Amino acid sequence: MDLFNLRLYDFRNFSELDITLKKGINIFYGDNAQGKTNLLEAIYFITTLKPARAFREQELIRHDRPLAFLKGLFNTQAGPVNRQVTVYRDRKKKIIEGENVKTRWSELSPSISAVYFSPDDLDLVKGEPSGRRKFIDNLIYQVRPSFYKYLQGYQRVLAQRNTLLKTIKAKPNLVKTLDPWDEQLSEFGSQLINERLKLLQRISFLSEDYFKKFAREGTVLKISYRSEIDFSDPESIKRNFKNKLAECREKDILRSFTSVGPHRDDIDFFIDGKDVKQYASQGQQRLTVLCLKFAQRNLLYTERGEYPILLLDDVMSELDIHRRQLIMEREDHQVFITTTDLKFIPEEILEKSFLYSIKAGVLR
Repeated sequence: MDLFNLRLYDFRNFSELDITLKKGINIFYGDNAQGKTNLLEAIYFITTLKPARAFREQELIRHDRPLAFLKGLFNTQAGPVNRQVTVYRDRKKKIIEGENVKTRWSELSPSISAVYFSPDDLDLVKGEPSGRRKFIDNLIYQVRPSFYKYLQGYQRVLAQRNTLLKTIKAKPNLVKTLDPWDEQLSEFGSQLINERLKLLQRISFLSEDYFKKFAREGTVLKISYRSEIDFSDPESIKRNFKNKLAECREKDILRSFTSVGPHRDDIDFFIDGKDVKQYASQGQQRLTVLCLKFAQRNLLYTERGEYPILLLDDVMSELDIHRRQLIMEREDHQVFITTTDLKFIPEEILEKSFLYSIKAGVLR
């Protein structure tokens, strides 16, 4: 799968753009704040329909304009796909694929996907656990859309249980009303944990394999799931979770929130047995996240039969020449890279790449 044409109107700092793109490695270069990252974000948005950086989709609209428009023409194994997205300031975005307006994700071409790496993604190892949980849950949803019902069900029951905990703090005689909510929470929660463990096993194997290729010889990456709930036996997770809820009940009532469950779990990264968050250099942290993103791309290819577009924002400047070469030397699928200086791109990679200079929101 690849994107062979992209049109933008009033997207970020681009007033208008019509660009033909190539299969293989595409490099956007230029000074800072000229639009390189904005162009990557446009590709990510037309592909995934989610902003890569913006909190609200309206932030994608060019200053003082009423809307932003994007059109992408894709080649997929099933045939060409024409997708148009209009982002409005005052209402929901409109998505057209082919000739029809689409209102559900299930109606869209399943072949179109992208994996995005930016400097902010270091938060996957340095940041809060919520970011790591979100990453793994989003990836499970991409692989298995039915997962969403477990996640949504868990969040709904969790909110209701927390509300009840506040009520019980003022009215202790209602404590037994927690029992049915604990049953539901442990049911949804055990499903969540099981799905996370299955996905993490797959992506850990791939990430660790990429790390062996990209890191210095003998250095080992390990990824593990951390929870207060014993998950050593998948068949016992529900029972263990329910027991843990009972054990923490008094504390939860006192604090008025649920202190244990998959909403509190985390993912740990270790290089040679040392916690990446605390002891790894920024270069090692960056390489860890990069391996995770390559693993994500490989996993989506395994599931869908087509490689997602790979978007690498300013990744080369902080890698040594050897790793830059390793990362791109065998790449023959569609990749987009941004850089402030072409000297960060190995000569062998430049020779087979397509170059686009960007200045003030204009391709030159």
